Amino acid sequence: MNIKHHPTDQTLMDYASGTMSQAMELLVATHMTVCPHCRDKVAEFETMGGAVLENVTRMEMADHSLDHVMAMLERETANENPAVQELPMTRRIAVGESITGSAMPSIPTPLVKFLPDNVLSLEDVPWKTLAPGVKHFQLKSVESKGTVRLMKIAPGVSIPDHGHHGHEMTLLLKGSYIDDIGRFRAGDVADLDDDVDHQPIADTAEECICLIATDAPMKFSGFLPKLLQPFFGI
Repeated sequence: MNIKHHPTDQTLMDYASGTMSQAMELLVATHMTVCPHCRDKVAEFETMGGAVLENVTRMEMADHSLDHVMAMLERETANENPAVQELPMTRRIAVGESITGSAMPSIPTPLVKFLPDNVLSLEDVPWKTLAPGVKHFQLKSVESKGTVRLMKIAPGVSIPDHGHHGHEMTLLLKGSYIDDIGRFRAGDVADLDDDVDHQPIADTAEECICLIATDAPMKFSGFLPKLLQPFFGI
């Protein structure tokens, strides 16, 4: 798969450190299923983060190692049955096995648990009409901070011109679209902030299906999209 557009380094660092919302995390994990480049980048950031944490821990121990150890022993002996404290999981969504073929899998592994059990391919998704030529399906089980949805755009149809009140990422799962930034094909990610306005137009050859994650509502310029926005949660 010839992927030309990737998440920014900052986005991948946030993923590696576990500081992004589940909506964004799901999209990055899905992209990494088909992108060895970003898997390697995240592995590098995780290694760097581990090294920094180790150095900080050593510095703290060097400053007051005896006091630190004695305080820990006193806390443990004060409680006959100390509770086991587990570190929080860095990430909650598994990337899954890397796919090295030339095509996107029918349902990438990270998406499986967020879709109805009877959905075996993207064509099985219970789509809801958003506008003529545009359908969507919101993944309900994702945590409340941010939204993530699948969107299907008919050939040649455009999404209304819009900006963003925050961070928006779009992962192409099937087909392609073009906007002011460039052409995006299956596997590509558009990683956008509130400085970008665009109007994606699906190519005429086939329908375009994408995964879209946002941490704030879109900012539409037209009256009708603004009017309908609260009803569709976009």
